[in-house]
Amino acid sequence: MADLKALRRQSVEMADDLLSVLEIPFEETTELQRQLLASFSFGMLFVIGQINKLTGSEIHALTICLLLDVFKYSDHQAVRFADDLIEAGSGRGNPTTNAVIHRGIDGHRQWEAGLRSELKSNIDGIFKMVHA
Repeated sequence: MADLKALRRQSVEMADDLLSVLEIPFEETTELQRQLLASFSFGMLFVIGQINKLTGSEIHALTICLLLDVFKYSDHQAVRFADDLIEAGSGRGNPTTNAVIHRGIDGHRQWEAGLRSELKSNIDGIFKMVHA
């Protein structure tokens, strides 16, 4: 069984690193940027889930924690957004969100390898694509 507390800490560290790469204080991000970053982070979290053989319920729980801990959504918003992310990630939801999630899957490799400039370019490309 996976240590969900440790994975929660790892996912927060990962998302915090993502924010630091952008060199934009969280407080200065727009709601659209936060949604894009959260979607990207969900893609990165998905990879952690695959590596650790997590169940869908465990990934759902970690996603809610990530949205609460890092992106400062309310309980209700976090649950709803997590559901939307899972639906988009499965291909049944918003296609733009799905594309951002897949960029986050690639972003996990960049994060793991310490490729900060590539990770920043990845996120900047998403921001430019949606005019965020």
